[in-house]
Amino acid sequence: MTETTPAPEPVEAPAEVPEIVQQPIEDGLVAGRPVEDRSFEVVEIGVGASAGLALGAVVAGPIGAAAGAVIGGVAAIVAGEAIERRVGHAAETTDATEPAPTRHG
Repeated sequence: MTETTPAPEPVEAPAEVPEIVQQPIEDGLVAGRPVEDRSFEVVEIGVGASAGLALGAVVAGPIGAAAGAVIGGVAAIVAGEAIERRVGHAAETTDATEPAPTRHG
């Protein structure tokens, strides 16, 4: 006697498909963030990569310089994001703040 596995039960589609609400695209965004935030990140990467490059070159020569630049740039982004989360957004835009309360009446 052989055993058969029962057929899977059909999955029913939801009664209502939720509507996707898209927010209007704000001018001056680069990859979803304000230009000011992106420019701060470029400066952070530059400073971190420069420090890593210098330190890596002193410690391990040209290969250390390349590794130090990458590690320094990544460390600078991580530190910058941590500071931004702790202190608040560097640039205030409609995407970076809570919606303004509305007045009724």
